[in-house]
Amino acid sequence: MGASDERGCYCDLWEKSPQTLEKQGVPRGFCGICEICRAPGHTRHAPGATPYTGSWCDRCYRGQTIRHYMLWVGLPLFIIAVLILHFFSS
Repeated sequence: MGASDERGCYCDLWEKSPQTLEKQGVPRGFCGICEICRAPGHTRHAPGATPYTGSWCDRCYRGQTIRHYMLWVGLPLFIIAVLILHFFSS
């Protein structure tokens, strides 16, 4: 299993259509430029259920993944805290 398979990215474009990535200035071993920090990265599906494909370096992708899952963990806790404060302050 290659890096492309593990990440679910488009690194196989180097074999199919290298001129596309070369034209974009993407170095070999990567298939995109990070949308956040502009470092070489990989083009893949966004973390979570958002129907979006973008490019991120591994560090920024991990950060996006953590923030996505923290939303689903933190949001219910926030709502519970607001409800508790509302009922105890009345």
